[in-house]
Formats: sequence, structure tokens, C-alpha cells
Amino acid sequence: MQPERITLKAFRAPEEPDLCAEFLHEHRRVLEDFGISNVATNSEAWMHDPYSYVIVAQHDTLGMVGGIRLKIDAGDQPLPMAGAIRKLDAKVDDALAELRPYGNGEVCGLWNAHRANGKNIPVLLSQAVTAMAVPAGARRMVCFVAHYTQKHPARNGFVVMENLGEHGFFPGYPIPRIIALAMVNPDTMLLEHATEAHRQFIYSLRLRPEQERVETHGSVSFEVTYRMHLSKAVHDLHAYRQIMADRLLAAS
Repeated sequence: MQPERITLKAFRAPEEPDLCAEFLHEHRRVLEDFGISNVATNSEAWMHDPYSYVIVAQHDTLGMVGGIRLKIDAGDQPLPMAGAIRKLDAKVDDALAELRPYGNGEVCGLWNAHRANGKNIPVLLSQAVTAMAVPAGARRMVCFVAHYTQKHPARNGFVVMENLGEHGFFPGYPIPRIIALAMVNPDTMLLEHATEAHRQFIYSLRLRPEQERVETHGSVSFEVTYRMHLSKAVHDLHAYRQIMADRLLAAS
């Protein structure tokens, strides 16, 4: 029996309008299933934004089954989480402004189609977007996520932004049964808060953005093809050595 195949493809949003349109359609379907419609990322503006990067998960028979985005804070427009949190805690603008000089970006729009449940798609996408951070120019990353997805960014080095909301938590947003929380990855290069396994794979993906590997989740194994090379981005051995040098310096 042939294993299932999934391809993760990264691109700058304006370069792939058809994939962006499909992403938006599928993401809205998932949100509607949860009874959610008032989410800041649920708009079309990002599709035309040169500072917006996208990763889609394409299954060989099920089609597009997941996606995630990275919006770079270029000062041209507020990050999506700023619009969502501002009415709940006005301190969000100052908190994000402090991160901007380092190169900051927001991870947003994570979704997983119900027809692909149980295939670990959110884990794959969360790792991939963290790997994409440095070549995309985000030495810091933030996210505003539902409580039931907290484990995914946490494994990749995100910690709760306790200076916002109720120690980082926002009960009842965007609907009463969900608790949202603000998180930050304080250094996407060193990934000091990531698990060892996730850190090593993220480094591997930065060094070799085009690769294949077998993933096993429970009793299901499938082949994942990563097509993570970004146009106008540099992936080379020198960059990877610098990552390791920085990590060793921080550990000393």
C-alpha cells in the first residue's frame, strides 16, 4: 500500500493568487464549522500584501488540507493581533512596537481541514512557519491563538506574553467557549524555549528548505515533501553555521 503524500509549500502571498484564494475559502469553512466569523485574520487584505508569507499543506488525494501565514511587521499596517486585542487591552500596541526593531512577524491563520484530522497537519505547519521566520526577516514572532492550540507554538519556542490581558489570556475571545492567548517567540534564531526535537528539525529545514521525510502519527505514516525555499531569501551553509554559533554562545 502506497503511503499518503503531503506537500508543504511556502510562498509570498502575491506570488500565488490561486493558492491564496483556496486558502481563504478553506479557512473560512473551518471557522464557520466552529461558529466563528469575527476573526481579524479572516479577510482578503493579506492576499495582496508583499510582507505576507503563506504555507499550504496539499494532500495527494484530499487537496489543500491546511495552511498558516506569517505577516511581517513592516510598519505599513498593524499586525492582525493588534486589531483583535486593542479593544481588550490597549497595551498591545506598545508591546508590539518594542519587538519591531528586532524584526517581528505574526503567525496567524492556522487551520486544518476536518477531512485531514489525525494527520498532524498543525504540527507540521507550526514547525515550518518557525523555520521560515529567519529567512523571511522575523527574528521575533508573535501569535494570538486559542487555548487548545497552545501546545503547537509552545513546542517551537513560544511563551505566553504575560504583560497582556489576564497574564496573557483572553477568556471568551472570539466566542465564549474559547480562551485566546498572546504568545511570543523571543528569538527565532536560537529557539531557546523550543523542545530539542523541534529545534533540531527547524534548523534542518532552514539548511535544506527542499527535502522529504517520513512522518509517523499514531499508526499512520506518510511522506512529507517540503518546498520551503522563498524567493529573495538566502539559505546557505554559512547561515546555518551562524545559527549554531549563536546557540553555542547563548549556552556558554
